[in-house]
Amino acid sequence: MHKIKRTFLFIKRYGALSFINECIDRMIDAYYEARFNINTKGYVLKESLENQHPDWIDYGAINYRHMIMALNNLKIDVNTSTILDYGSGKGRVLSYAASCNYKKIIGVENSKFLMEIAKENINKMNHRKTKDIIFEECNAENYEIPPSVNIIYFYNPFIGLTLEKVVKNIILSYKESPRKISIVFWNDAEFKKIISKYKLIKLMCSSHPHPFYSCGVYQIE
Repeated sequence: MHKIKRTFLFIKRYGALSFINECIDRMIDAYYEARFNINTKGYVLKESLENQHPDWIDYGAINYRHMIMALNNLKIDVNTSTILDYGSGKGRVLSYAASCNYKKIIGVENSKFLMEIAKENINKMNHRKTKDIIFEECNAENYEIPPSVNIIYFYNPFIGLTLEKVVKNIILSYKESPRKISIVFWNDAEFKKIISKYKLIKLMCSSHPHPFYSCGVYQIE
């Protein structure tokens, strides 16, 4: 009964088409989770994680369909690319990237609990092609971005000073080793405000594929 009520409330607020798309997203998510033999589903409140930080955002994973579309729109050669996922959580992005044969994959996560799940998912996953996968358990603002990184992915993992410091780290990495860097940022309102003072990072395109999240694709070159 509770699910039926939530369904009607969703349709009333967002419309029937959004509800149909939500159903499609859930079916696609189930397909990829089964295909890869992983479990990245669920929502984890930041209060339940160890080493809480005021800038953290609760854990949740973007639907596969939208994540895949965002990465495919970058039009890059994955075989020569290194992707860095800030707030990699249970490893959904890492797993998908591993199936695409990215040259190198890096997950930065400051929750030991989530990182252990991500490691388990990667170790047991099917259709893995990328061997070079690195897990960095650390605070994001302290992570030094390697010069090989040319794709940076965020599903709104943190805000505030943490995000400001990470933006500075991205710019520093670029200045130390100039190259084209593509950035995918979901729910990017605060990110957009922070980068407004930096001319190097430019918004290439934006979209709002779901009632709950928007996406901005940025570039440094």
